[in-house]
Amino acid sequence: ADASVPGVLIATTRPELMSACVAVVVHPDDERYNSLLGKYVEVPLSGQKVKIIADEEVDMEYGTGAVMICTFGDKTDVAWVNKYDLDVIEAISEQGILTEAAGRYEGMELQDAKKQTIEDLKAEGYLTKQEEVDQNVGQCWRCKTPIEILVKKQWFVAVTKLIDESKKASNEMRWVPEHMESRLLNWADSMEWDWCISRQRLFATPIPVWYCKDCGKVILPKEEQLPIDPTVDKPLEPCECGCNEFIPEEDVLDTWMDSSISPLSVADWPNPGWEEIFPSSIRPQGHDIIRTWAFYTTLRCLALTGQKPFDDIVINGMVFGEDGYKMSKSRGNVTGPEEVIAEYGADPLRLWAANSVPGSDVAFDWKNIKHGYKFIRKFWNAFRFISMHIFDEESEKALSGDIEAIKANMNPMDTWIFAKLNKVNKIVDEAFYDYNYSIAVNTIEQFVWHDFCDEYIEAVKYRLYNDDISEESRIAAKYTLRTVIEDTLKLLAPIAPFFAEEVYQYFGHEGSIHNELWPEIDPKLDSTQVEEDGDLASELIGEVRRFKSASKI
Repeated sequence: ADASVPGVLIATTRPELMSACVAVVVHPDDERYNSLLGKYVEVPLSGQKVKIIADEEVDMEYGTGAVMICTFGDKTDVAWVNKYDLDVIEAISEQGILTEAAGRYEGMELQDAKKQTIEDLKAEGYLTKQEEVDQNVGQCWRCKTPIEILVKKQWFVAVTKLIDESKKASNEMRWVPEHMESRLLNWADSMEWDWCISRQRLFATPIPVWYCKDCGKVILPKEEQLPIDPTVDKPLEPCECGCNEFIPEEDVLDTWMDSSISPLSVADWPNPGWEEIFPSSIRPQGHDIIRTWAFYTTLRCLALTGQKPFDDIVINGMVFGEDGYKMSKSRGNVTGPEEVIAEYGADPLRLWAANSVPGSDVAFDWKNIKHGYKFIRKFWNAFRFISMHIFDEESEKALSGDIEAIKANMNPMDTWIFAKLNKVNKIVDEAFYDYNYSIAVNTIEQFVWHDFCDEYIEAVKYRLYNDDISEESRIAAKYTLRTVIEDTLKLLAPIAPFFAEEVYQYFGHEGSIHNELWPEIDPKLDSTQVEEDGDLASELIGEVRRFKSASKI
């Protein structure tokens, strides 16, 4: 150190990296250090001499106003090292332990080295103050280990050049729920460096690159040669320098490089006709991967085609276990779908899943699975009752006759249940468009359980059993029962496909219910008066039933 320099007081949260210190930086307007600019100081414990330099990024009010630049404590250190062409000292190994460059701390894990460094600073009289501070530390999402920056050759995609275009493309998509778009926009605005796409793993998509052994030129495969594994395959031609020996790229691609072109892959890009099914109509995905899957898909599709990747992006939440925490193998709170299906079947599980709200987390609860199972049973029992009255030869012949003549004999309760179904159809139709499946599920359940089973079927039984009822009225009731249950099955089919298909086939249809047209909404049935009259009649019938039950009649 310069003899004329009294020393510089540094406030740091990374004392274990002092051996990697390559400079001290202060603000050029900080009068406390103006006389020290360009001079050298000695780093305690490790002993290297480093220069005092100035940079406007330094916050004069934070700490002591003087910062040590280490390779590589954080991204600011990286920027300064590159900006001022400072030496690179690799003090941390890939195993997360200190290297030979750390001197006396070589071989120690970082946390142990931090504790020992603090003790040594105390012992040698360099530590003037110690306090706890809160700070954001990047860490591995899986094991929660803090992330360190290493000096490694990597492949990058220049995402920062497409930030504005990606945000514009995001604005052209319909986000459900709308507020989830802010996660992508915030992530885009926070990006300060490019996307590292290379990984040092064994299994993933190979990076299709070789390097000439003589001149080091990067060799790309010809398009017709793709896909290739450079560790197995060779270039079709020698390098321009004449060398025919190549070093394969052994790194592989980040998984998001594959999944980020999923809409293009589905469209068979770049083969002819891909434009006809691109952009995709919908991308369903979790909110936890908006900054990865959604962002990188938007960016890459935009870079390759100039277009947004999809029209709608529907965000689902996470599933929480019965203990109230997000389902995770490490927590041991996972209930697998196969366990639910084995106990109650697939449709009750689908009903439970559909009962969630887009963008919101949902807790798994066996009680809700059982509720869905009970609903399926309720619907099945209703169908079994109806099947006893509509599948006999005489009824089938009558129901295949003049539909308009049958409709002419419907009574107010028949019209009422059709009006109710028509209203349900409208609500479900709008709910599906908005991807709000919980509204669709609850509306269908309420209709089937209460309006159809508890009210209409009970009200219509006398027309099925009473010999005093005209045959025309009886057939009208049977027509209503059959039509209502068929149309309700169509509404339910996207959510409970197995049950809907199973019951639908009893009606003698040759094709699948999933190939049928969606039930039409009849504006003539959109009548408040019809509903109110039917509700009153239903209420009166209910009172009569309760009176008869109480009187044991």
